[in-house]
Amino acid sequence: MTMTPGDLLTTVPPPAAYLVITALVVLESVLFLGPFVPTLGLLLVAGGLAYAGTLALPAVIACAAAGAVIGDFQAHWTGHRFGDGLRTGRLSRRVPGPAWDRAYAAIRRRGRPALLVCRFVPLVRTLVPHAAGAARIPYRVLAPFSATAAVAWACTEAGIGYVSAAFRNQLPGAQGVVLTGGAVAAALLLALGVRAAVVRSRSRGLARSNE
Repeated sequence: MTMTPGDLLTTVPPPAAYLVITALVVLESVLFLGPFVPTLGLLLVAGGLAYAGTLALPAVIACAAAGAVIGDFQAHWTGHRFGDGLRTGRLSRRVPGPAWDRAYAAIRRRGRPALLVCRFVPLVRTLVPHAAGAARIPYRVLAPFSATAAVAWACTEAGIGYVSAAFRNQLPGAQGVVLTGGAVAAALLLALGVRAAVVRSRSRGLARSNE
């Protein structure tokens, strides 16, 4: 049976669990590993463990946010080091072309605030810091946006896990399951909503450029 990152959190002591959270969030920002690291499930489980008292919610949020900031930093460095070669190289072909298009379009249109919006969009949040580095945007300029996005994202996903666990604990049987599923669905809808906003903004930008 395959163990998920969330399962791993339940099998290690709390100090190790915090390290796991930080490390896996950092790994999500590694270009060729990001799509294979399910941090949503990780933080939902971490939030649930915080409700149970196994972990501390502020520490979960701090570790996830720190991992996101560290990940953005290394992604920016990689983008700055390799430039557009990241997109055209042999290994980068494993990343869907439209995902690269969205990342580069977000940086061109929004610049630094793209980190805030795209932090909630899986895969694109991995690519945007790389694109920012390739565009030679200085990291010191991006850092405040990276930190703000990281904290907001960590609070949202871990918070949903915490609230879901509270519903599941206080409501019997099917009701708890339904509300837990609803909370998870809300997280997914949030990500999809942000993604849709990015796509609409991109379409408006293209329409203006064609006028």
